[in-house]
Amino acid sequence: MSQPTRIEREHYQKLVGRQIIAIYWDELDGQALPILVLTGSGVDGHAATATLLADPQGNAPGHLDHNL
Repeated sequence: MSQPTRIEREHYQKLVGRQIIAIYWDELDGQALPILVLTGSGVDGHAATATLLADPQGNAPGHLDHNL
């Protein structure tokens, strides 16, 4: 197994302590895309959100995108 990079560690560390308070749905290429609404706000001052960007089959590691 490879080790996460410093950038990956810093990216995911920002999620520690947050809680999911709601889920809303968007779409990506015609597919349903869950958006997780988290406690607090993002760096832009809007609601903190995280989005899972990976295919349902799990063919490769995914990326949890967020605005923190």
